[in-house]
Amino acid sequence: VAIAACLGNDQLGKEAHRRLSIKGVRVDYIQYHHEWETGMATAIIDENGDATYEFNTPAAWDGLCLEDRLLDLILKNDKGQQSTKVFVMGTIAGRLKNDHGATSLTTLMTIRNNAPEGSVVLDVNLRSPWYTPETVLKLAQGTAKEGSDSSEEKSPKKLALLKLNEEELCILEQWCGRKDKPSDGKQEGNGLTGSILKQRMEQLATSLNAQRVCITRGKDGAALLCNGSATVEFYENAGYSSLTTTINNDGDTVGAGDAFLAALVTSLFIQKESPARALERACALGGYVAGCRGATPEHGDAPEDLKRVFSLGER
Repeated sequence: VAIAACLGNDQLGKEAHRRLSIKGVRVDYIQYHHEWETGMATAIIDENGDATYEFNTPAAWDGLCLEDRLLDLILKNDKGQQSTKVFVMGTIAGRLKNDHGATSLTTLMTIRNNAPEGSVVLDVNLRSPWYTPETVLKLAQGTAKEGSDSSEEKSPKKLALLKLNEEELCILEQWCGRKDKPSDGKQEGNGLTGSILKQRMEQLATSLNAQRVCITRGKDGAALLCNGSATVEFYENAGYSSLTTTINNDGDTVGAGDAFLAALVTSLFIQKESPARALERACALGGYVAGCRGATPEHGDAPEDLKRVFSLGER
């Protein structure tokens, strides 16, 4: 695992670098901004354990540049090798567009458009006021290469996976021009389960150029749609709220979505497990983190019933 990020030349940046190295994350793609401080998010937790965030602005992470070594990583042809290359990015990184001299959005768009087909995972983060429909849709849909005569390159490359939550689903549907709800009998689970949700996710996958769409539903688990060339597969997992409610009375949602996505990507793309198994692991790890205080609890402290689900050594 490697991280491409921009830190400030300050103590916080040095500490971030140190902690990443300790965890075994490759840090050779980390950059340092000559002016801006290391980014910091302040999480404000409400009575339900849900978080809102405040960011120092501008911050070093707004200034990620497309260095040659990063571009080489994207364009390098790994055919014939056993490794799988997946690029994970979040829409929040493009929050400033080109304001204040920010460069992260331009860098992300270059990665999005030049990475191999089906290798980019996009995590939708709609943190008000740090997003615009134009920016989020552009990152999701991608853009075709200009001046190309190749039929493949005339069409934008598909995302490997688009991940968002139930509130973000409604917002993106509106941006994509959907005004009415699918009509397929009764509204199962307010349109967040069963055939109604499958239909909504299929429409979103088509509109946003994604091979797969994952919708998280908080304590009610998640759903995953895999839109293949011949078939469409749909999976749901009800989550593990019954096993996580007793972990910590001070639990909060900070880090739960990131933990969920990390487990899903690792299981689905790296370990090549089935979509159902990957979704199960992701719900278990996300549920555990949501039941704890803070974003990075020790996995070894999880209840055994949960560890058996999310630990990759377990089947």
